[in-house]
Amino acid sequence: MYTNKHAAKSLEKQHLRGVRKYYLCITDINIALSKVHQAIMPQIDLEQYKFATEYIHQYISHTSVWNLKFVVNLESPEVALLQIFHLHYIFEQEPVEKFANERAILKEQEEAFLALKPFKEDHIERRRQAMLDDIIKQLSANMKE
Repeated sequence: MYTNKHAAKSLEKQHLRGVRKYYLCITDINIALSKVHQAIMPQIDLEQYKFATEYIHQYISHTSVWNLKFVVNLESPEVALLQIFHLHYIFEQEPVEKFANERAILKEQEEAFLALKPFKEDHIERRRQAMLDDIIKQLSANMKE
């Protein structure tokens, strides 16, 4: 009886360490991506990325993608994914030679994020496409006005 109880507690502790490590990794990724956002913010036209930013803000609680705070955001794989999308969108619009260091950090953090496997590839692609579709919809609605 004692050994079963001991084994169960040991497995539970091991599981909790794994979960804690997962969320610490997500937090590290979110913090690194947030630093990239803060580094590029003064050098870009925020109005140009208004619709992409508004889309991202739907999924971030009580703060902004430009100044990410709160544990609920920092530990969220969803926020990390959306930060990656947001930065990719910005870097696609900016000249290739601009933000070389930030692009390298994004690539590194994206690889770390994908290694954790928080989402399936088809889910990631659907989410990216949903963001792009929303941006296109907002841009066309804005042009009609």
